[in-house]
Amino acid sequence: MRFEPSGAFTPVSATDLLDGRTALAVLAPHPDDETLGCGSLLAEASAIGIACSVICVTDGRRSHPNSRLWPPARLIAQRRQELERAAALLGPIEVHHLGFADCEAPTDGPALAALARHVRQGALFLSTWAGDPHVDHQSCATLASRLARQRPDVRHLAYPIWGRLRPALPFPRQGWRLTSIHPAKPAALRCHESQMTRLIHDDPDGFTMEPDHQRLFLQEPEVFLAP
Repeated sequence: MRFEPSGAFTPVSATDLLDGRTALAVLAPHPDDETLGCGSLLAEASAIGIACSVICVTDGRRSHPNSRLWPPARLIAQRRQELERAAALLGPIEVHHLGFADCEAPTDGPALAALARHVRQGALFLSTWAGDPHVDHQSCATLASRLARQRPDVRHLAYPIWGRLRPALPFPRQGWRLTSIHPAKPAALRCHESQMTRLIHDDPDGFTMEPDHQRLFLQEPEVFLAP
């Protein structure tokens, strides 16, 4: 079982969701969250001339902690390249790396100041949902909420990742769902091969997203919630 948006979720186009704003900023806890949660929106917004940016908080070094072939420095470089390639496929998108370790995403301090520099005036600002059962997703939701309180010029919405796969969670029953899936999204997701394939084969307990979970994010609408 999984959550499928319907009912009170208002169908919208990218233009509807942007509502006249000229910038879109996506706060991603890890490289790949931007594509899973917002890939179609980023591609559609970029195609109509919106200034798009992705701010990635962590560097992905702990997704395969027992791999000898992929020590942290190599994995960090790989995941950075994956994000850069994915963003390039989705459109002309600025990418900023804050460089924190997995499971250490901050909620305040210098990261908040850095985030403020990367979010354009008046942007539609997206972060992960606070209800996602992952510490980095929750920390990024808190960080984004703090920025939104300081910046009334931005409109802050949340995108769920793991919350869409856990039907037992108290998931909100209203929000917005994008009416189209951009054709660039599957190719962008394939760029994240360290997470979507068995590229790293010497750590059987490392993270690889299950194919049916990947299909959910490629076949079902992107969902956005009031935080």
